[in-house]
Amino acid sequence: MKKIFLLLLAGFFFSSLQAQEKFMVFADYALFKYADNKSTIELYFAFNQRDLKYNFENGEFKGQANLEISIFDKSKDKFVFSDVFGLLSKTNDTSKAKLTNKLIGQQNFTLPVSSYSVKLIGSDFNNRSKTDTVVFNFDLADYDSNKTTLSDIQLSANFAKSSDNKSIFYKNGYEITPNPDALYGMNLNTLYYYFEVYSIKKEMKSEEIYAYFTITDLSNNIVKQVVKPEKYRADAFFEIGKIAIDSLEKGVYLFKAKILDSTSGFYVEKEKKFFVYNKSKEITGNFSDDKSFLTSEYKVMSQENIDNEYDKTLYIRSTPENEEFSKLKTLDEKRRFMFNFWAKRKINPNSPVNDYKIEYFKRVNDANKYYKQGFMDGWKTDKGRIYIVYGKPSEIENHPNEADSKAYEIWSYNNIQGNAICVFAEDEIGGGIYHLVHSTIRGEFSDSDWKTKIKK
Repeated sequence: MKKIFLLLLAGFFFSSLQAQEKFMVFADYALFKYADNKSTIELYFAFNQRDLKYNFENGEFKGQANLEISIFDKSKDKFVFSDVFGLLSKTNDTSKAKLTNKLIGQQNFTLPVSSYSVKLIGSDFNNRSKTDTVVFNFDLADYDSNKTTLSDIQLSANFAKSSDNKSIFYKNGYEITPNPDALYGMNLNTLYYYFEVYSIKKEMKSEEIYAYFTITDLSNNIVKQVVKPEKYRADAFFEIGKIAIDSLEKGVYLFKAKILDSTSGFYVEKEKKFFVYNKSKEITGNFSDDKSFLTSEYKVMSQENIDNEYDKTLYIRSTPENEEFSKLKTLDEKRRFMFNFWAKRKINPNSPVNDYKIEYFKRVNDANKYYKQGFMDGWKTDKGRIYIVYGKPSEIENHPNEADSKAYEIWSYNNIQGNAICVFAEDEIGGGIYHLVHSTIRGEFSDSDWKTKIKK
């Protein structure tokens, strides 16, 4: 195991305010040009000091976060890198009020142009049950020397001029401190940025070149913008700067960098998402939950989509949830309700993926595909409801052409209550309209005389 160089950043933004005990690894990356057919990926990562377990050794408390980095080349179907790094944390006081730092690290890899998957597995060295995983999939770009291009944007917590080129955070005469969770606000109310411009003379010929640094909300409304003339001498250069964001409200934003040739109208641009949290704004729950909401699809979901999704949860909503939703007045309240509705049903609370929700809507989509009846969506039919709630039956027994009875089907579920069944019979008017006429599943409609009642 390698000991990684890291920065123990005291009081770094929000770590002292996080109340949750969940172990987390924060991670981000940026891609930069290296040479023809090769590029560099910079991986940025951080751990909360307070999330670690500490052991007392030699007069001080020591904790350690381990980070396993694996890089998989998808085009060649092989791993090109795999190693484990250790990030050591030392303290004289392990009380939560004192553990307010973040352990921040960075690793750079120069790789051939290809498609890659990077997996970061963080763990607590002193408590191996505490883990978190982050996965990035990306195409390592070929920065064509005949085209004007931009690198990715690195958003950071700070930068300062430096000559220490041995530092892992050193880049082009600056020490740039990563901000892996792209989270700002509170005592970090300045957005620091860095990106590189390549081959500008290839496609920008005029003297009227401008750099635009813009912050927008997710609806593309401009909330901040700085424009400056670009005085370049070299064909490749970098931009480094900062923008005050203390006036921004809590939410999700985009930082956009654009280099424009105002004569020809040609431009290149990149963007990067970041998050702002302001304690002055009242929130419910802990910030981890609130940040998850702000970064989720629900933050900007339309009223129509919220109502549609709520309707489709009919079969799994509780009575208290129905009552709660009926009292909500604003769209934001309904967005948060739906976010929390699925969050508390997650199979693995530490996973970024909600497997329960994915499986539920897979069943809804299957029901719409296979069990639509007339003008009724499949999820609203009896067959669709049973499929969504209990899943695919173990066996389906079809009786489409019985001489003395209406058409019917018997669905068997071998894994429910000792081979439970659901019986669907065709409506009297026919046309493929089926209704549930009997089931042995507890709580479902039951009629032991169903065979008699479906006779013609």
